[in-house]
Amino acid sequence: MAMPLLRIHADASCPDAHPADGGTADLCALRTLVVADVLLRTAALGGRQTVLGLALPDLPEERVKELMRDAALLNVHPPTVQVGVQDVTGALGGPADVHVVCPGAVPHAAPGAGRIDVGPVTAPPGALDDPPALRLALLGLAPGEPADLTSGDLRRAAATTARWRALVAAWACEPSRPMHAATVREARARFADGLDTRTALALLHRLEEAEEVPAGSRFETFAHLDRVLALELARDVGR
Repeated sequence: MAMPLLRIHADASCPDAHPADGGTADLCALRTLVVADVLLRTAALGGRQTVLGLALPDLPEERVKELMRDAALLNVHPPTVQVGVQDVTGALGGPADVHVVCPGAVPHAAPGAGRIDVGPVTAPPGALDDPPALRLALLGLAPGEPADLTSGDLRRAAATTARWRALVAAWACEPSRPMHAATVREARARFADGLDTRTALALLHRLEEAEEVPAGSRFETFAHLDRVLALELARDVGR
């Protein structure tokens, strides 16, 4: 029996947002889109179809284009539709099942719908210079936790991303093995339980050091979980 469609409403109309990079990007709105993207990817990993409706603040068209450009750099799936707050049900073909809400947004969740409140973001200038590092730094926090990112946080995230990509490329050269079942099982349970990417990342850190696990198994596990994390960990395979 097919699973019902999951309707996601991402409300990125953040009145208390802190613009970054000269005002061309709104990190709070972008974090809202990243959280919605993790939800969408988690559902897809479980075989469930989704539709994502995005509500944006009343921004000039060029600013909206910049926001969508920056979201794409962060590997965020484009929304199925862009909607107004009052048009969600019609645009999604039914009531939203989950509302992902940016800091300070007025709640519009329908009765019985889930709600994920996204925490505010502060970051140094140039935070979007390395989009995978920014995404990793955000995924290292619970969705509702304030993200007070420093330059050091972003440097560490960039180093982790680079190291994991190099390891995944090296492991890909070894014989393929089944995924490490315990890591995958626990990580997927964490994704399903409040989008707990923080614990999933900790599991990958632990697996990285588990030399008793065959390289081929570590490769398959990292590649599988990256379907949700979207850090492009297999980018350097074959280079």
